[in-house]
Amino acid sequence: MAETLYDRDLTCDVLVVGSEGAGGPTAINAARAGLDVLIASKGRMGRCGASQMAGADFNLDGRSAIALGLPGDERDSPERFFEDLVREGFFLGNQRMVEKYVEYAARNTADLLEWGMPVFRFEQVHAEEMARGIITSGVRWVRILRRKAREMGITVLEDTMVVDLLTREGRACGAVALDLRSGEVVLIKARSVVLCTGGWQQAYHFNSAAADLTGDGQAMAFRAGAEMIGMEMVQYIPMTMLWPPLARKSILPYIMMETEVGPLVQLLNGEGERFMQRYDPTTMEQSTKEIVAIASELEVEAGRGSPHGGVFFALKHLTPEGIDFVWGKFVEFLDQNGDKRSEFRKLLPHLLEMAKTEDLEVGNAVHFMVGGIKVDERTRTGVPGLYAAGECSGGLWGSVRVASATTQVGAQGRIAGETCPEYVGSVEHAEPERAQLEAVRERIMAPLERSDGARPIEVLERMYGITDEYLRVIRDGEGLQNAYDELNWLRRDEASRLHVTASRTRRLNREWHLCLELENMLLCLEMSALASLRREESRGGFYRSDFPYTDNDRWCVNAVISNRDGEPSLRLEKPVVTSMQLPSGRMTFEEAVASGTASLRRGEVEQP
Repeated sequence: MAETLYDRDLTCDVLVVGSEGAGGPTAINAARAGLDVLIASKGRMGRCGASQMAGADFNLDGRSAIALGLPGDERDSPERFFEDLVREGFFLGNQRMVEKYVEYAARNTADLLEWGMPVFRFEQVHAEEMARGIITSGVRWVRILRRKAREMGITVLEDTMVVDLLTREGRACGAVALDLRSGEVVLIKARSVVLCTGGWQQAYHFNSAAADLTGDGQAMAFRAGAEMIGMEMVQYIPMTMLWPPLARKSILPYIMMETEVGPLVQLLNGEGERFMQRYDPTTMEQSTKEIVAIASELEVEAGRGSPHGGVFFALKHLTPEGIDFVWGKFVEFLDQNGDKRSEFRKLLPHLLEMAKTEDLEVGNAVHFMVGGIKVDERTRTGVPGLYAAGECSGGLWGSVRVASATTQVGAQGRIAGETCPEYVGSVEHAEPERAQLEAVRERIMAPLERSDGARPIEVLERMYGITDEYLRVIRDGEGLQNAYDELNWLRRDEASRLHVTASRTRRLNREWHLCLELENMLLCLEMSALASLRREESRGGFYRSDFPYTDNDRWCVNAVISNRDGEPSLRLEKPVVTSMQLPSGRMTFEEAVASGTASLRRGEVEQP
């Protein structure tokens, strides 16, 4: 059957889509159970996705840290860690998932330490009161996973984009993939599939993410019948360089804020005010990413922004010696973390000189997707045999990604790798239906075979225009309705007419790949706009200027989206509660922030 439709035909027990922070632990733990595991990676393993770009820090509670030989705080129990995560996520997180996160954070960390992950420091991260973070290198972390996967003999298909999932009688039975180098279309039969594909940041023009994060997993899962949750919750990273052009999109200022000299930095609006005093007077610039991003955008909306649409990252209040001290400490930080990124090294001398005479312009870049594929605490979707781990999944964080994404992907990857063998042992391979195989291949090849239609670069620019205008940090009903209507039209009309305008070759055809990615990004954005339009409040990292308050009586609920005849359909669902009861009442956004960030600390540093 497959020979007449597909160039290659592969079979495995478990197909892991994605090779990095979530995909690596999934594959390793499934292989530990004796299963035949195949990884399909959109890039080269250890060199793609978001994981290798991470700082990175791994979170665990103080008592678990002590058990691993780290200098944790005995007062910091797993229960306290759990409570902080639920509260700081503003109570939308699935509490069973949070419990598993806390438990498996320690287990996954133990694995990584055993496999040789270096530990540079154990310290406070994410503005927490007590030390909970192992500081290491994202590059070294993914190399360790790659080495372990190779040691275990796990097969890896690199430069391979999984385009769609296959189902038989409602359960996952494999996938169809595209070899991005040769153009071959590959059929992969599997008893179970685990999606570890990351977010859809590339749907936004100004982002801090890797180029291959285009919502492939979310879109495939939706088409296969899985539900989405929290798609309106998008995390922005503040203090991303807007100006000068040489440094645009660099997150160097934010990284600096995360170091010990962070408290010496000030954020100023266009009138020279240290505006964080209005929004979070306790932690100021060291508040959460979400709060700083919203505060910065509110200043811009109020006409108090910088010339290029952001705010100012200021060091001029320091003496010249003080600025040298700050930059020196930052270089030490990079050295201690084994960070040799040329981006930072090349920019440092230029920005140092600028900082002595003028303030740097910074803004908000899309950074992390809080929502995604709806899973339970064991990473199971509603489709039997289909699992999702890491950033492509949703339900863990609620409305704010409170702690470490690196911990999330590793913990959920291990959970998925332990859970799917139970299912695989209970089922046989199911033969994909001929009609579905034909439909998927036709969809993949259509952009190459059309002689005219919509040009992908024009659709891409139209999509960026929508996100730039309507899907920013600060949102409102009219803009969201416009975004939803335009995205729905783009997905249903223009995406169905995408065609390759240049070379028709199947080898290394980037325009062809973009056609397939655009379908996924447009679908993710449409679901995000739909959920944003429905949520009539502001909570955590989500802010609507027409509903600038947190309404626990009506909106302490999750937006869940399902596939109804190919169209997104939304319902509201109460969060899963185990031990922390949901709050009631209506608060101003500022009151909600003060309540949600009550456990965070503010550091103080004196310049020399």
